Amino acid sequence: MARPDAALIGALERSNIHPLWDRYKRITPVAPSAKDAPMHWRWRDVEPFTARAASEVAIEDVERRALILANPAFGGDTVTTQNLIAAFTVLEPGDKAVPHRHTAAAIRFSTRAEGAVTIVNGRRCEMKEGDLVLTPPMCWHGHVNQSGRRTVWFDAANMPVICALDAGFFEPGTRQDERFWEVSDAGAEEYRFPGELVRRELATRRPGIDGARTYRYTRDGGSLMPTLDLFFKKITGRTKRWRATHNAVCLVVSGEGSSTVGDRTFEWSQHDVFTVPHWTWSSHEARGGEAELFVVTDRAIYERLELLREEIE
Repeated sequence: MARPDAALIGALERSNIHPLWDRYKRITPVAPSAKDAPMHWRWRDVEPFTARAASEVAIEDVERRALILANPAFGGDTVTTQNLIAAFTVLEPGDKAVPHRHTAAAIRFSTRAEGAVTIVNGRRCEMKEGDLVLTPPMCWHGHVNQSGRRTVWFDAANMPVICALDAGFFEPGTRQDERFWEVSDAGAEEYRFPGELVRRELATRRPGIDGARTYRYTRDGGSLMPTLDLFFKKITGRTKRWRATHNAVCLVVSGEGSSTVGDRTFEWSQHDVFTVPHWTWSSHEARGGEAELFVVTDRAIYERLELLREEIE
C-alpha cells in the first residue's frame, strides 16, 4: 500500500530535498554499527609475500615496498579498519626508501627490523626489536637497511580518514639528495620509543581495570598525535570484555593466545595482526605464559570530537 505522502516525497527528492520523517532512523542511528567485521592476518601467511616482494620489486622503482592489510568490507579500498591502515614494509640490505612527507600521521614498530634505520626530520632512529618510531604529519622521513639481511617492520597510518576528509597533501623527496641521509642520533628521542624502556616501565605497573598491564605512549599525558593513540599491552590470563567508539589494529609482539572480537575468535601468534572495529566487544587471552600486543587506535579523533565512549564488563 502506497504511503499517503509518497507523491510529496517523490517531488521533494526530484528537487534535491529530503524529508526527515521517512529516513530519520537511517541518519540518526541508535548506536554505532561497524561496516567491517573483525579481520585476522597470520604472519605465516604474510611472510612469504614479504620474500616475493623483496625479490620481485626493486626499491628504486617504488615509493615504498609495503604490503597493506586490506579488509574486504571496504569494497576494494585500501583500508584495514575504519580510519586506519596497517602494513609490513620490506627492505633488502642496502635498500633506501626515498624520503617523502604527507599529511597522514604514521608509525613504525620494529618486528624484524634490526639494522634498519628510519630518518625523521634529520633524526636517525634505530629500529631495534620492539622499538616504536613516529612520523608525525608533514615530517620528512625515509628508511635505509644498513644490515646484511632482509628487514621487516609493522606500519600503521591514518590515511583512510585523511582521504575521507579530502585533506591529504603529499610531497616526494629525491633519491639523488644524499644530504637527507647525513644525520646523527642527536634528538632521536623526539620520535623514538625504545622497546626496552617501555617493557621496563610496564613491569612496574599493576594490571588495569581490564586485567592487562597497559602502557600508553605519551609525552605529556595525552595522545602522541592528534589522530593516533598508541598502546602496549602485556596480557596474562584473560582480559575483561571491552568496547569503544574508536577502532584498533593489534599486532602480536610476542607470545600466543586468542582474542574474541564480536562473534569471531582468533588464535594468534607472534607478528599476527587483527582488528577490533569500533563499538565491538573484545577480550584477549594469553596461552602458555605472557603475551604482548601493540595496539594502534584512532581514539584521539573521537576524544577530541567529544565522541569517545568506552564500556567494560
